[in-house]
Amino acid sequence: MFGRPFSILQCLGYHPAPTHVTRRWRRLTPLELMHRLPALGCVLYLPGECADTRSPPGWLLGSADLQPLLRTHWLAEVGEVTTEGPREWIECVDVRGATQARLHLLPDTDYLAWDRLLAAGEGVPAAASWRASRRFRPASARLCGFRWWPQACFKVFDACPAPVVSLVGQRLAAQVALAEALPL
Repeated sequence: MFGRPFSILQCLGYHPAPTHVTRRWRRLTPLELMHRLPALGCVLYLPGECADTRSPPGWLLGSADLQPLLRTHWLAEVGEVTTEGPREWIECVDVRGATQARLHLLPDTDYLAWDRLLAAGEGVPAAASWRASRRFRPASARLCGFRWWPQACFKVFDACPAPVVSLVGQRLAAQVALAEALPL
């Protein structure tokens, strides 16, 4: 409908305002989150900067950019309807109320696993310490899936490259990465 002129406006920094945004809060521990993430399949993962490099006892991380998931105290399920269509993602929020990472739902994501993840946590009212004025600045963006496996006396949690991503999924991921000024 908008075609090429609309794409040029987006590149110049014009982004249509969302027409409707909803946010629901869930309480979920980092370990519950790590156990449930592999079922999602392909997602767009946007981690923030994390200086804390400690892992929970008995767990090893495959890469440093997974650290923000370990700081998760709440999940904020966010839905937005824009002129480009609906978008949905999960914000991983720490105990101070700061967003640590985002997981974006893609057409390639397992929708039932997404719903099970959001049903697993305890529903809570909006977190009092959540700072709406504080903008989340992701450090990177990547299409990936998650996995964990036992090794010796540890559990290893890692992100793996997305196996196959549909063209629609690639386009949506590229739009989100462009909006955040990140390479994909």
